[in-house]
Amino acid sequence: MPTGFELIKQQVETKKLGEKLPIVGWFHFPLADPVADDFYAETVNTATAGHWDLIKIMTCGNYMPVAYGADYEFSTNPQKWDGVFHSHPITSAEDAGKLGVLDATNDTLAAEVAVDGRIVNTYKGEKPVLATLFDPLSWVQELSTPMNPDWTLELMRSDPKALTHALEALQETNDHFLDALIDKGIDGIFMTTKFSRSTLITPEEHREFVVPYLEHMAKKLKGRTWFSMLHVHGDEGLYMDDLIDLDYQAFNWECCGTAPNLTSVADMRRKTDKVLITGFDQNHDFYGTPEQVKRRLATRLEDTLAQNDGGALIFGPGCTLPLDVDRSLFSLIYEVVHEAGLR
Repeated sequence: MPTGFELIKQQVETKKLGEKLPIVGWFHFPLADPVADDFYAETVNTATAGHWDLIKIMTCGNYMPVAYGADYEFSTNPQKWDGVFHSHPITSAEDAGKLGVLDATNDTLAAEVAVDGRIVNTYKGEKPVLATLFDPLSWVQELSTPMNPDWTLELMRSDPKALTHALEALQETNDHFLDALIDKGIDGIFMTTKFSRSTLITPEEHREFVVPYLEHMAKKLKGRTWFSMLHVHGDEGLYMDDLIDLDYQAFNWECCGTAPNLTSVADMRRKTDKVLITGFDQNHDFYGTPEQVKRRLATRLEDTLAQNDGGALIFGPGCTLPLDVDRSLFSLIYEVVHEAGLR
């Protein structure tokens, strides 16, 4: 059996699926987030249990606010990844307008680089290892009102100059962080954009406050890494046409579920021959008995393969897997692919 590295490298080069289908999943480790050794162990153990062919490093989504000085209490609930903020780095337009730049010697960023380096050393040449970054606009949200876009949208429309200053500072911080990660040998990044959807911003706002920063990062990666994916967060009204030509090797998004105006696998396959990383609905597919979950995944696999039409594909979720189900259910992803003769 070829390694995950070999399977995915072949897809990047040929733009075709091949005889074997790579799989991936990822989810948060709330109790392990504060301790590097625990986080490393969880990453390795879950990748082994799930037979993942790709390591998407599931960094705590609040690492950048912590790096910028947030008073943050890590979650102690295994079913809830996000902890409690007692203060935020950005509380006003004035804060955004004077936000500084961090380099990779920042304690929080340096700790992330170190544990990512351990993971790279474990899987180098066996599985691609991707570090997690957010685009600057998504970071503004997380530094101000985490997981709630309203304040960021208000700032965008009331004080775009202050917002632009913060975006440029965060882009430079991302640059320093990425340089350090590349020095550790990462294969690429999982680049997240949370605002690339018409339900939040206009096309003009997207092209001003999102696209240039994603393009900047893609150019910075070029020739220094070989496999990065753009995670377009959300379910409906995604601005895929603005993103499709950016120089990322793969796209990840929610292709199925109950939301209207979803972007299907067939939609994306018509637009691009790049690697598509998607296929099942992390929000609904893992609830019920193992037999029910397995039947759902088998149906998702059949449908995804039909829509994909032989293109480059990694069978995976549209976002993080749920924390309120038995982890053993995630091994059913591999079972379904294996029974389909693709492993």
